[in-house]
Amino acid sequence: MASIRHERIQEQIKEIASSIILYELKDPRVGFVTVTRVDLSPDLRYATIYYSVLGSDVDTRLTARAIGHARGHIQREIAKRVRIRFAPIIKLEIDESPKKSLELAHLIDEAVAEDEQRRQEHEEEHAGEEAEDETADPQSS
Repeated sequence: MASIRHERIQEQIKEIASSIILYELKDPRVGFVTVTRVDLSPDLRYATIYYSVLGSDVDTRLTARAIGHARGHIQREIAKRVRIRFAPIIKLEIDESPKKSLELAHLIDEAVAEDEQRRQEHEEEHAGEEAEDETADPQSS
């Protein structure tokens, strides 16, 4: 379990990295980027910064390349702004979880629509059988 200090530093690194990527990087390859989370090692020496990119796979690759080139600048700025003894060595990773969650939501929507269609077909079939029963045996009423 991470300590409060550890969590606070993770959040601080996340905010700083987000600010640098959004406002300070002037590279035109950087698209719409969201820093999603930061994993900080227990000794505070290594930080993995996860980010997602809104756009196509081409946009994601271009943005990943641009952010990779700016890694040194991002790390230097984090070192200046975070008040800890050793600045963490950062690693930048594309976070696939937003993309996967959209795919999963799409699959769920398809399954719900398919279930609804099957239910309607079943009701129509069942209603047709009841109508046949009523016309075949009028005395049972």
